[in-house]
Amino acid sequence: MIRIPRWLVAILGLLFGLFHAGLGFASLSGVEQYEYPLLAILLYLAAIIASMIFYRGPNLPLTQAILNLAVAAIVPLLVNANLDPQTADAYSTWYVVGIATLMATTAVRQQKLIAWVGTVLLVIQVVAWAGLFAGIQAGLIGALLLVFAGHTISVGLKSAYRRTMEFTEAARNSQMQAAANAAASEERRARLDLALRGALPMLREIESQRGKLSNSQKLEARLLEASLRDEIRGRGLMSAEIREAAKQARMRGVEVIILDEGGLDNMTDYSRKEILQKVANSFAQVNEGRITLRAPSQEDWKITLVATRPGVAKPDIWLKF
Repeated sequence: MIRIPRWLVAILGLLFGLFHAGLGFASLSGVEQYEYPLLAILLYLAAIIASMIFYRGPNLPLTQAILNLAVAAIVPLLVNANLDPQTADAYSTWYVVGIATLMATTAVRQQKLIAWVGTVLLVIQVVAWAGLFAGIQAGLIGALLLVFAGHTISVGLKSAYRRTMEFTEAARNSQMQAAANAAASEERRARLDLALRGALPMLREIESQRGKLSNSQKLEARLLEASLRDEIRGRGLMSAEIREAAKQARMRGVEVIILDEGGLDNMTDYSRKEILQKVANSFAQVNEGRITLRAPSQEDWKITLVATRPGVAKPDIWLKF
């Protein structure tokens, strides 16, 4: 796709607008009182230059659009005050297509309603001054087509701008998600490395004794295996308090399952720590059965804690945060 620089489009549009001002200056030699026509040309130049050059972004400020509307209403009055419709030519009626150019610019820059109001004012004044047929000869048809083209371009630009913003937002979200995934992966790797370093002494002990461990060593090995599993599956649920609470519960004979399914991904650190502290305190209430701690994704709650016992239908604890 060929991309045209915005500055080039602005310069080409400005040159087209200045062409009509040039016709106006050329017409001054044929009038006796040139003060009003000259003022009209200067007002037009100020409006067209400001609308084409001064503002960044696709939208024309409302203040400038209203000023353009005022120019569209005043310029025909100033020019027609000393102009005879019977002797008018393409030079002296420069303002017809000139004001249409200004209104087309206003429409392109997302002020379509004001542009059409200004165009209607232009048509009414020209027809009231010279009549419909003479107004058509002065360029009203071309003026209407010019503003209509500006309106059409405005609709296309708005749609393209909206799609561009949607694409930019999607790209930014994708980058943020990729960064979050990379950070989470690095965090999991760091936690796993830390857990493995802590497990090395026990692994060496198992190797040196060829698996013949005492009862206390077997308990320690089971706790170590469970803690490694927690680090892998627990992710954001693993805090110092949860680790200690899970260890103490297992030493009491309670089965502990910890699963982070992504429910904490968008939670602040402060909120997460506050909830996990409450969860860790709840572990102490369970002396048998199973504790299941989950962080479900796409649900109304971030963390669930369920404590159950065999043969008992109703959970002893069922908390949702």
